[in-house]
Amino acid sequence: MDGRYAVRGARYPPVHGDPPLWPTRRRRQPRTAYRAPHTAYLPSMTRVLLVPDLPLERWPSMDRYAHRLHDRLEGGDPGFEVRLAASIGDLTRDLGNGRSSGGYPRWWSQDVDPTKFVLPGPLHEPQRYVARYFLYPWWLRREAKRAQLVHILDHSYAHMVTRVHRRPAVVTVHDLMPVIILRSPTDGWREGVRNRFLRGTLKALRLAGAYIVGTEWLKRELATWLGDDRRISVVPFGVDRAFFSESPNARIRGRADWRIPDEAFVVLHVGSTVERKNVPLVINTVARLRSEADAYLLQVGGRLTGDQEQLIERLGLRRFVRTAPFADESTLRRAYRVADVLLFPSLYEGFGYPVIEAFASGLPVVTSGAGGLKEVGGDAVVVVEGRDPAAYVQALEQLNDDAVQREDLIERGRARARTFTWQRTAEQTAEVYRSLL
Repeated sequence: MDGRYAVRGARYPPVHGDPPLWPTRRRRQPRTAYRAPHTAYLPSMTRVLLVPDLPLERWPSMDRYAHRLHDRLEGGDPGFEVRLAASIGDLTRDLGNGRSSGGYPRWWSQDVDPTKFVLPGPLHEPQRYVARYFLYPWWLRREAKRAQLVHILDHSYAHMVTRVHRRPAVVTVHDLMPVIILRSPTDGWREGVRNRFLRGTLKALRLAGAYIVGTEWLKRELATWLGDDRRISVVPFGVDRAFFSESPNARIRGRADWRIPDEAFVVLHVGSTVERKNVPLVINTVARLRSEADAYLLQVGGRLTGDQEQLIERLGLRRFVRTAPFADESTLRRAYRVADVLLFPSLYEGFGYPVIEAFASGLPVVTSGAGGLKEVGGDAVVVVEGRDPAAYVQALEQLNDDAVQREDLIERGRARARTFTWQRTAEQTAEVYRSLL
């Protein structure tokens, strides 16, 4: 008998199931990482990094877009983990529902925040360029490593497409003003420095994986510049629900605060006061209206330039002009309630937030219809062609005299405003993300 089987009680040869004939060592099982039940096999969420404008820019429309998109993406369930590359300006933070908005600076953006210290006076502009073109791109280069997709929320920051470490990059294009500026004649070293940065921004813009625009009109414009429309998605922007439900006493309180008589006819202009906003036409229109009515001008959003202030003085309008530069959300909503009409004769607009905000506030709109304004306004606006103040005066007088037309425009405007929701904007934006992943 083979000595290996010389064990008392053992059979030879052994059969399957018999105990081992000699001591055996237990085979060591390979170590495996602990996996939580159920959740271990769920796919991880895609991390999306949103790149807003820096707060020191003080561009309310860009901040509002960043706030609302972040909040809806974070509050919904699109399968994405959304982070911010920097904090967002406070002017458009909406705290009406008791919930802080996306402008709250996360821990990963607090170490290096180029906007924490805002230099005064003549140093502000150099600081803005240093923060936008050097500090912020350096910070994004680090943060992009933690993301699977990067969304730059303003084409003015498209130069940072080159800093995303080959991650898919989405850029929201609000207009093509950089292209128009570079085509215009310039003189002076400041314009030369600006144009040098703009060329770099436009060169990087062409490298994006996808583009989001607010109107079909802007899609055609961008496609013409790119030579291709396949990467462009039209995602209309939204309007806050708060514009629909402002306090009924807001008009009375607002007129008292701005010292405007109850019976006055108030013309509202919302937005910046740069050249394309055509503010001198607004001023001249109000000056002509005063020959027929007690007209006031309420300018909200941008500070009047020196030339615009001089025009007001020459026309004798100083007593009849009210301004609210850098207004917060509450002041903006109250301004729409105080006014009798929104006058928006812009020479170039990619979308036109003030139009749908006026619609939601129950305010009729008279506009130039330039750019995407006709598309956004639809049949709920009065469009005036050309740049003649007399034509705008005629449209405003007719609107003031014809109560039926006025109420019809208000109803159409409210109905149209309800089709522009931030939730829809977030859902369609998420679809763009998915197309790149």
